[in-house]
Amino acid sequence: MWFDALTNYITAGYADDPARFSRTWPADVHVIGKDILRFHAIYWPAMLMAAGLELPRTVWAHGFLTVGGKKMSKTNATGIHPFELIDRFGTDSYRYYFMREVRFGEDGSFSWESMLERHNADLANGLGNLASRVLAMLETSFGGVVPEPRSAGVEEDLPDVVASAVAAVDEHMLALRIQQGLAAIWTIVDRANGYLVERQPWKLAKDPARRDELAGVLYASVELLRILAILIRPVMPGAAERLWEQLGIVEPLDGRRVPRDVAWGGLRPGTRTVRGGPLFPRIEPD
Repeated sequence: MWFDALTNYITAGYADDPARFSRTWPADVHVIGKDILRFHAIYWPAMLMAAGLELPRTVWAHGFLTVGGKKMSKTNATGIHPFELIDRFGTDSYRYYFMREVRFGEDGSFSWESMLERHNADLANGLGNLASRVLAMLETSFGGVVPEPRSAGVEEDLPDVVASAVAAVDEHMLALRIQQGLAAIWTIVDRANGYLVERQPWKLAKDPARRDELAGVLYASVELLRILAILIRPVMPGAAERLWEQLGIVEPLDGRRVPRDVAWGGLRPGTRTVRGGPLFPRIEPD
């Protein structure tokens, strides 16, 4: 039975396109459940070697989800269908929660309360509110057009914060430390929100003499959004694409790469942004 099941990796690779297998194999990371490690770390490699095919470069066994300390299963009446969570929180929040809350490769405990807290704190109040505030102020003060940053040094430590975070994200993601990679991205989110509080662009907008300073602050803030859209795309592709559209960047988000495309100053002045709806609407508890 296992022999027939494992060969599906090859037949699926050939489906509708004989050349597809050569493009997708060997797998960089072969992700499996830890309860079937023996079949994928012994039987499958033996079959591949017998067929003269390359082995997966990495086999990574993930853990189990638990509810109330018990493995999630229908038998224990602890099973939760993914669609229940997606209907409530959306696909991007669903993906973010499990990758941020559970250390990849280990067992993780799930609760509705912790997912609601992550969604509202990290996504709705953190990243979502950041995008809404910046784009709203840009629309009010500059008609939605990204201004030329004429005030030197107004971005303060933001380029260094980004460079440090990007280096950490790249290192963690390549090592499959996804939880730590997302935490590194959120250092940018937290600093960006703190930067707005410190610089108070809503007050700068009331003083015509400080318009260049306001332009610099808003350019720095919207540049952070550009960088964040690229960084979150592997985990939250839908939200990243919506944010990219709101930023009005003509070049497609698909194809942007880390660290190449997240260097500071990549957003062109004159780009016309669009103030859209919230990326992550806040969800109230039942």
